[in-house]
Amino acid sequence: MSAPAPTRFILGAKNKPCRGAADRSPNPIDSVLSDSARGLYELAGLGIMTIVIAIVRRLVDSRAYARIYIRLGEEMVARDEESDTSTRTARLGMLREIVEFLENSLPSLINAVLGLAGTILILSALNFPVFVACLVVACATVTLYSLTGKLTMRYNEGLNDQYERQVDAVHSGDPRRLREHLRAMMRWNIRLSDLEAANFGINWVFMICLLVFAVGAAAEQTLEYGVVFAVVMYVFQFVESMMGIPFYYQEWLRLREISGRLAGATD
Repeated sequence: MSAPAPTRFILGAKNKPCRGAADRSPNPIDSVLSDSARGLYELAGLGIMTIVIAIVRRLVDSRAYARIYIRLGEEMVARDEESDTSTRTARLGMLREIVEFLENSLPSLINAVLGLAGTILILSALNFPVFVACLVVACATVTLYSLTGKLTMRYNEGLNDQYERQVDAVHSGDPRRLREHLRAMMRWNIRLSDLEAANFGINWVFMICLLVFAVGAAAEQTLEYGVVFAVVMYVFQFVESMMGIPFYYQEWLRLREISGRLAGATD
């Protein structure tokens, strides 16, 4: 017995690919499923365009910031006539740190901040208690690094003071003076490293508490594996950002001390 006409129509439609839908959504996965390589070509073209833009940006940036460093360096040395050679040499190196931060670290920092904002926004839609917990942890991290900011500045000041004496210590030809100079530099460096390790450890405790709370809160809100997995993955992204951004803050504190030093030299 043959199937009724409507049934035959439905059975035929199940086995026939819907080309109109594929044409309306030409993404790589749909294209492959519909035996078309169009989406793959578009994906490859997009990847090549991204690489070209990144390379051109890098070439332009390196030349632009090189010109900035040369111009600022010449002006600084010309105005800082009262300082000795050792101090001016050290300050040229410090100026290079500022330029390198603007060229390399600042774009990464902007990207990290935008990613963090997007992650928090998505978590606010997925799980409100986890969203609130992320805000609390973010405030705790900001408070932690704010409390130790002055100490970081003081340690960087001591390190930079020693750095300005480096050329004189080497030029003196006195092994004892050079040894004392290097030891003093490393003492300041160790203090900075210890402070950074303490901040990192305390901040990591905040993040562990957040992770434990996020898993429990997500599982309590729903038993759907996909939703719980999405919440946990976004919390991991939040944790990664909150562990990385403070390093940019510490770098900014060092550059702030350097900027004040260079500004005083050119007054």
